[in-house]
Amino acid sequence: MWKTLLLVPLVNALVHDVRYTTAARPPPHRTTAVRLTALPSSSAPGSPSDSGLSRLTGGVSAKVAARMQRNMAFSTRTKQALSTLMRVALPTVIATVAGFVYFDNLSLYIRSTLDVGTIRILQEDDAQFIQNFLTVIGLLFSILAGNAYSALYQQQESIYFALFQEVSEAKSLLEQTTLVCQGRPFYPAALSAIRAYVKNDLRRLDIPPARLLSTRPADDPLEAIMYLTSVGVPSIVYETVKNLRQARGYRLGAMQRKFPFLGIGLLYLLAAVELLAFPLLGAGTASIAGVLSLQSFLFAMLCGAHMLVLRIIQELWQSSGGVFNVDEVLQQMVFGLEEELELRAQAASPSASPTRL
Repeated sequence: MWKTLLLVPLVNALVHDVRYTTAARPPPHRTTAVRLTALPSSSAPGSPSDSGLSRLTGGVSAKVAARMQRNMAFSTRTKQALSTLMRVALPTVIATVAGFVYFDNLSLYIRSTLDVGTIRILQEDDAQFIQNFLTVIGLLFSILAGNAYSALYQQQESIYFALFQEVSEAKSLLEQTTLVCQGRPFYPAALSAIRAYVKNDLRRLDIPPARLLSTRPADDPLEAIMYLTSVGVPSIVYETVKNLRQARGYRLGAMQRKFPFLGIGLLYLLAAVELLAFPLLGAGTASIAGVLSLQSFLFAMLCGAHMLVLRIIQELWQSSGGVFNVDEVLQQMVFGLEEELELRAQAASPSASPTRL
C-alpha cells in the first residue's frame, strides 16, 4: 500500500514533465518545395526592357534637342527680324514722314528764290525739260538698283549652296575621324580641332573672308587634323580635308563682298537727285490752292519707296545679321554637327571611360 502511495506522486511528476516538454516544443515545420524561376535581367543587353529604356531615353533626348533647336531658331529669327526692322523699316518710315512734312516748306523755299519768269517756265514747262530729266534719272536709278539687287541676290544664293556643301563635308570629316581615330590618344585633340574650325571659321560671318583665308597654317585646325592623323605619309583623312578646304574656299569666295560701298553711295546720290526734282516742280504749282497737300502725300510715298529699295539692297550687301542673310539657316545646319561633336567629345573624355577595380 505504502509503495503505491509513493509511486503516485512520481507518476504524476513524470506525466507533468512530459506534458510541459511537449507543450514547449515547437510544432514541426512542413517543408514545401518551391521552384525558383530566374527573372529576366533588365540590364542584359538586347533585352526588351533595355531596348525600351533606350528608346525612352533617346526619345527624351531627341525631344530636348528639338526643343533647344526650336528655341535657338526662334531667338535668332527674332533678333534678325528686329535688326531688319531697325535697318529697313525704320528708315523707310522716317523718310516717308519727312517727305510729307517738309515737301511744302521746301517747295515754298525754292519758289521764294526764283523770279517770276522762272516760275512761269516751271508752271508751263513747254519743252518738258523737267519731265525728261526725271525720266532719265529714274531710268538710271532703276537700272543700277535692279542690277545691284540681282547681283547681291545671286551672291546670297551662292552662299547658301556653298554652306550646304561645306557642312556636308564637315560631317563627313567628323565621321571619318571617328572611324580612324576612335580609341587613340589623339582622338580628343582631333575633335577639338573640328570644334575650333566650326566655331572660329564656319560660324564667323562677321569676319571678312579674306582675313579668314589669310590664317597661318599653324593656326589652321584642319592642318592640325592632318598632322594628327598622318604619320610619315598622308592618311585617308587627307582626301576629306582636301574636299572640305575646297568647299571652304568656295564659301569664302561667295561671301566676299563684290559690290563696293561706293556703289551703295552712288545709288543714294541718284535717289536724292531724282527726289529733289519734285520740290522744283512743286515750286511752280505752289500758287494753286490744295495742290501742295496732294503733292506732299505723293512725294512722301515716293521717298518711302526709294528708301525701302535702297535699304533692302544694303541689307543684302550686309554679310550677316538680317532676315536676308544666312544666319538662321547656318545655325540650323551647324546645330546637329555641334551636338554630335559634344557627345563624341564626352564619350572620348577620360572620365567617361570605365575604370577597372
